[in-house]
Amino acid sequence: MHDHPIRVAVFDIDGTLAMMDKVTNTYTALPGAVAALDACRAAGIATVAYTNGTFFPPAHYFPRLADVGLNFEPGHVLTPAVVAAHHLAETGHKRVMTFGVEGTIVPMTEAGFEVVAPEPGAGRVDAILVGWGRDFNLSQLEAMAQAVWDGAMPYVVSDAPYFAGAKGRMLGVSGAIGAMIEQTTGVTAVVLGKPATLGMDMIEALTGVSGREMVVVGDDPALEPPMARKVGALAIGVTTGLADSHAFLRADADIRAHLVMSSLEDFPKQAWLETSGRQDND
Repeated sequence: MHDHPIRVAVFDIDGTLAMMDKVTNTYTALPGAVAALDACRAAGIATVAYTNGTFFPPAHYFPRLADVGLNFEPGHVLTPAVVAAHHLAETGHKRVMTFGVEGTIVPMTEAGFEVVAPEPGAGRVDAILVGWGRDFNLSQLEAMAQAVWDGAMPYVVSDAPYFAGAKGRMLGVSGAIGAMIEQTTGVTAVVLGKPATLGMDMIEALTGVSGREMVVVGDDPALEPPMARKVGALAIGVTTGLADSHAFLRADADIRAHLVMSSLEDFPKQAWLETSGRQDND
């Protein structure tokens, strides 16, 4: 199934480790999540949380997750807004029209970009970045379309149609707005979050570990397994989100999860976990 020892475990958050209540902005840990992180630590395996959500800046995830027993080291929670800031800086963008709540805006301002709100008369920008946001209007959509007509490159943090929340499906706003941009301008927005591998590149740089020595765990057959397989990681699906085992198994073989678990309660039972730990600590 996978012939490399595991030195880093990358966990999705929503639907994998926990469920968020959007009314209270609090998490509930899913069955086995705390024990899975504990098992990684016992085996000497570093843990990273990589969400496709942009509700909060990374620093705001730490206390919310810690409140339910999900603890990560500083810098080990990654969002696609952080990936976006890194990538847009590398590609030379400076003035970026940014849609979203603080989870998208804060990483961009902290990275030194001139962040421009999507509103009429905003002027020319190098790029558009679309994150998650609950409230938007026609003027904002028109401003984003106009920016693309004027030559800006559109980026979205995710094009997932929905994701798991405590009360069921939550709309993937960035993907919906990206589809609107493509429909009106003919320009396809570049996806910077999962299943793109830009985030995995950053995790490799953070940990000093190759993707081939990582396990990626997530609840969306279209996001985490394809990303994991592209970098040679062990791909594990869990059915605690919105997809059942059949949804994972229907995926094409080259992007399919190597293993599907009903929950993270099965994670500490894996023989490869014990083997990887012994090799890593020798």
